[in-house]
Amino acid sequence: MKLLITGATGGIGRRIIDLVKNNYKINFLTTTKNKLNSIKSAKGFFWDPKKNFIDKKCFDGVDAIIHLSGEKISKIWTNKTKTKLYDSRILTTKFLYNSVRDLKLGHKIKSLICASAIGIYKSDSEIIHFEKDKITPSNYLENLVFDWERSSFSFKKLGIRVVNLRIGMVLYNGGFLKTIRPFGKAGILSSFGSGKQGQSWIHIDDLAQIFLFSIKNKLQGIYNAVSPQPVSQNQMMRLISKTLRRPYFLPNIPENILKLFLGEMGQIIISSHWVSCDKIVKKGYVFMFPNIDKALKDILL
Repeated sequence: MKLLITGATGGIGRRIIDLVKNNYKINFLTTTKNKLNSIKSAKGFFWDPKKNFIDKKCFDGVDAIIHLSGEKISKIWTNKTKTKLYDSRILTTKFLYNSVRDLKLGHKIKSLICASAIGIYKSDSEIIHFEKDKITPSNYLENLVFDWERSSFSFKKLGIRVVNLRIGMVLYNGGFLKTIRPFGKAGILSSFGSGKQGQSWIHIDDLAQIFLFSIKNKLQGIYNAVSPQPVSQNQMMRLISKTLRRPYFLPNIPENILKLFLGEMGQIIISSHWVSCDKIVKKGYVFMFPNIDKALKDILL
């Protein structure tokens, strides 16, 4: 089995490579030439979607593409940032499709496993979201993820199976936990808004395994990549403090304060998503970290 991975130098990409490096051959695409040799167990190839350039040798012998490319969303959403968020997801996917299409029959790619996000669902404090939900985007984030998924559907015309994994909050040593860990250690962690908003999370090891599970089991369609046991933000912050053996006593930070400092991007923090993983479980996936206690102890201790 040979994989081609975009976004391979990020946390998720590197974890996938760690899991398969002894059994799979791995190519990866990077837009930074000095990163071509940054992953010892994988072979790097340069691409520049904005200039319509890709080293087509990256496709040689590839059975499946794992598409993780995307600018970090946890930045202030200026117009410039929004363009980067869009282009790094939608433009790259469209360019990847055009590149594979131009190979015609000169490839053996059978599946595309494409990252997506639970941000496609509307924020709601009570409703549980399923993959079959009708999607009617009404804000920037929902539209971004909606277009991201749609841009991958073209691969079906090439006879390639497409899987979109709607990813929740990824728990690992980087990202969200890296940002708030110092506050937790200092005993000054707090929730935002009501604190009742749903946090559908997933341990990075489960997420990496779900990408591989999707390939091995020839899945197609949309799957939520979240743990079976979502929690409220209050519960999550309290458990992080408990895991770090620190007190949790501060009042919640009001929404208007958050919006003042973070603007539109603040919706990520105060939005509520209770999301079901029943569909992937029914396909046979067994979570290694189904509850947040175990996940946090694995990462923080």
